[in-house]
Amino acid sequence: MTTHPAATAFPIQLRLPGQAAAPEGPIDPFMMYVLHHAFRRDLADFAAAVPRTKLDDPGTWRALADRWTMFATALHHHHNGEDLELWPLLEERCDETEKRVLEAMDAEHDQIDPILEECAAGFTMMAAHPNEQTRAELVDALVRAQPILGDHLAHEEADALAIVQRRMTMHDWEEFEAKMSKQSGLGEMLKMSPMMVKGLSDVDREVVFARLPGILKLLVRLGGPRFRRLDSRAFYYLNR
Repeated sequence: MTTHPAATAFPIQLRLPGQAAAPEGPIDPFMMYVLHHAFRRDLADFAAAVPRTKLDDPGTWRALADRWTMFATALHHHHNGEDLELWPLLEERCDETEKRVLEAMDAEHDQIDPILEECAAGFTMMAAHPNEQTRAELVDALVRAQPILGDHLAHEEADALAIVQRRMTMHDWEEFEAKMSKQSGLGEMLKMSPMMVKGLSDVDREVVFARLPGILKLLVRLGGPRFRRLDSRAFYYLNR
């Protein structure tokens, strides 16, 4: 199911595959859920593609490395924006129990970074010199990364976004999203926007596009062809 009905005048919250929760409240953080869906999907795709990609196909390994950089850049920007903008704002308004949740968010970000760096190093090595040992180490890192990232995203959806709903107004949230967009820059958003909506079902895509600002719809359309070329090249063996 894509949405669930609300018993109040609150926005109907988006629900996407793999999502752990969608706390009700005055905020409509649908872009957060779209990004989380993209992060889960990408990491699963990388973990599935790496064992299947032929060692004697350096072009695909280079494409996988480039595609990993796109994923990791988007995830880093997402976490950095939360650390610098969202959590500090919430901490000013939270009680002690809620602050412990936000402290856990920071700690989980610190746990995620090293395993992503390990994966990045593996993709770089495979792009330069594909070999079975490095591939095996990369597969292991990707498998370990999935529950670390997945548990964090679930924790954020269930608990941190519940705090957002209690402590922020829609105006607060819109200001936060505007800061995130400004920090990304138009060039990065052109690359990332098509990635965000990849893999959505027709129904989910329709619901998401009904909420997307016009500029993001334009960026999805403009950046789509280039993104799809890279994505198809990187995940060539995943789709065979």
